[in-house]
Amino acid sequence: MFQALFLKNQQFRTIAVSRAFQAFGATLFNYAFLVYAAELPHAKLAVSVISVVLALPSMLQFFFGAVAGRVAKRIQWILTTRLIEIAGYVVIAVVFATTTPGWLPLLIILPFLVLSDVISNVAGLVLQPLIKHLVVDEHLEAANGYMMAINNTLAMVGGVIGVSLLALVHHNFTIFALLNGGFFLLSWVNLFIGRRQLLVTDRQFSDLVKPADTRLRAMMVYIISMAGLVNLLGNAAQGLLQLSVLANKQMWHGGYGTTLALIDAGIGVGIVAGSSLFNGYLHKIKLPSLVNGVVMMMVINALAVLFLPRFGLLIVINFLLGFAMGKLNPKYGALVTRIVPEEHLTTVAGLLGTFEMIGVPLGQVVFLGIANIFSTTIAWYGILGLGVILIGYSVKMMRRTATIN
Repeated sequence: MFQALFLKNQQFRTIAVSRAFQAFGATLFNYAFLVYAAELPHAKLAVSVISVVLALPSMLQFFFGAVAGRVAKRIQWILTTRLIEIAGYVVIAVVFATTTPGWLPLLIILPFLVLSDVISNVAGLVLQPLIKHLVVDEHLEAANGYMMAINNTLAMVGGVIGVSLLALVHHNFTIFALLNGGFFLLSWVNLFIGRRQLLVTDRQFSDLVKPADTRLRAMMVYIISMAGLVNLLGNAAQGLLQLSVLANKQMWHGGYGTTLALIDAGIGVGIVAGSSLFNGYLHKIKLPSLVNGVVMMMVINALAVLFLPRFGLLIVINFLLGFAMGKLNPKYGALVTRIVPEEHLTTVAGLLGTFEMIGVPLGQVVFLGIANIFSTTIAWYGILGLGVILIGYSVKMMRRTATIN
């Protein structure tokens, strides 16, 4: 599959590499920005604000899908918006260079990061029908898995490299903003070089509507509901983990940013491992079982933070969580791409994204609010209770959806 997708399919390779450079650059800056927030007065509140605000675009997936569906010249649109992102990070670098550390530059920079996330989300939806046209159905899950593996590997390396370089340059956040813009520039250059064949494919975009699999379409109700609840739980837990690590230096391995980067690296390695394996027994695990496995690992993660907050243990747990996510997400993405007609794919994908992610800001506000008003311990007990409820719901629903692949 790797040979068919990357060595022989030049157009898919161009898209995958361009997206990978984007993920790597964004990761460099995101970790630096968390470290920046951790050094401000009221650091706990600053980290919480960043987590909540950056989760807000996830609620607009349906709008993004509608916008993406109206994009006629997909490749030109992505090339243009990538230049806008590069300019945005140049502005961020100027803000860092001309202001003293504080809440004002943080509040100035956040809208630019939100804009970059919005553009990235729309770009992903814009490319979905094109990828469906470039990749045969039997390779869709592998294509999703390989793209996820590449992006997470580079994002994981970006986190570790980011915090290391941050210490090396004595926390010069201006350099990090420029580095981020530089990787967006590499993303643009890669897409620009390979644009000709992609433009031809885009112009020849097929209007053929394939018959939808009504059985799979009916089963997606369960998957969508669980995806929304799992994302609520997972994003709230991620924000709480940032606060728990900030408050407990015994969990640190190096420094605050390094610890977060390494824990996220554990997830990243797991996602890469899970999304890269397409043969054997693991490939045959059904979607409901994978969903239930992700929820169970989230519950175990909450128990570890509450009762045994050890750096090594968190790395192992997050690796297993990432592995389950790495098996789940490509299968789910291939399901959506396979059963939705091409001309409706961007709109439907955006609608599904809205249902999946609508609970994320709610979870961030509720659980991070509890952590700031009361304590992170009480918030973690809330995560634990919600996780147990989700496991019960998932086990019940698995019996009704036992045939879904």
